[in-house]
Amino acid sequence: MQDPRAADAPGLSAVAGITPDTGLSGVRMCRSDGEILQAVGPDPALVLVDAPLVVPDVRGRRDAEHVLAWLDIPAFPVTPSRMAKVHGGARGVAVADALARMGHVVAEALPDQVLRQAMWEREHPPGGPVLDLAAYRAAWLGVRPPAFRPRGGRAHHDGLAPARDLLADLADLTGWPPSTRDGDLGALDEAALIDAVACAALARRCLDAPGDRWAVIGDSAAGRFVLAACPEMIDRARINIDRLLSEGTIGIPREVAGSDLGGPQSW
Repeated sequence: MQDPRAADAPGLSAVAGITPDTGLSGVRMCRSDGEILQAVGPDPALVLVDAPLVVPDVRGRRDAEHVLAWLDIPAFPVTPSRMAKVHGGARGVAVADALARMGHVVAEALPDQVLRQAMWEREHPPGGPVLDLAAYRAAWLGVRPPAFRPRGGRAHHDGLAPARDLLADLADLTGWPPSTRDGDLGALDEAALIDAVACAALARRCLDAPGDRWAVIGDSAAGRFVLAACPEMIDRARINIDRLLSEGTIGIPREVAGSDLGGPQSW
């Protein structure tokens, strides 16, 4: 979700859905929280959001972010002061609360991680040989998704097409909407759409794919991330969660595989 502090802020937020046949649906560009809620709609859904949805009054990382760091998955450390300084507040908290009241299941997602996993699966298709964790970690460190997200109000134009190419592995992009703004504003919209479609594709994966292809780390009270996963990532997450729990660093549930957690609507 883009920064809403100024009515004339250049960035817009994007909402997208993925149908059971992997087609795009309900794609909309939004500015206000109300527009986002209207775009999601009333039908109960798994809604994954690229924004912090829980901002506890603690220093340093949230529990799930400790685990992500040990999985070599970058995540923006969330504290009230950091959110106020960088984003003018935690917009996602109110949006998540409203979505939950509407009957939706809500969690955080990391679009870059979804694209990175798509890159991984081009070389390591699901069902292939499982790597030992040392080999997996070394190979995972070499996977870097294209840079397309805006920096300083400008999008990385060169990264937009490669990012969309990766999304085409996850969804039918025939319904991708044409740009309604020109130049850098159009590129900013494109970047927001890539983020939204990556989140939607991951939600579809949680609903349809086996439990070893997605993972949940954390909980709704302390911050809950959903990841596109593989057996190696899940094994690595379990090992690190157990270690961090035994050290007293974190206090979140051990379960990380979808097959352990049940369907998303039961979270």
